[in-house]
Amino acid sequence: MGELRCKRCDEPLATGLVATGRRHCCLNATPIAGACPTHGPVAPHDAVEK
Repeated sequence: MGELRCKRCDEPLATGLVATGRRHCCLNATPIAGACPTHGPVAPHDAVEK
């Protein structure tokens, strides 16, 4: 498996506790793929595997 990177700026995403399949808020149904140092938490559609 490759490294997840931000689709917008190509920075590597921090994963771990931030990146889970669980929803983090009852008002937001989007799971978090990882955290970009520039854009913050990103959804799976904003992450690319390199």
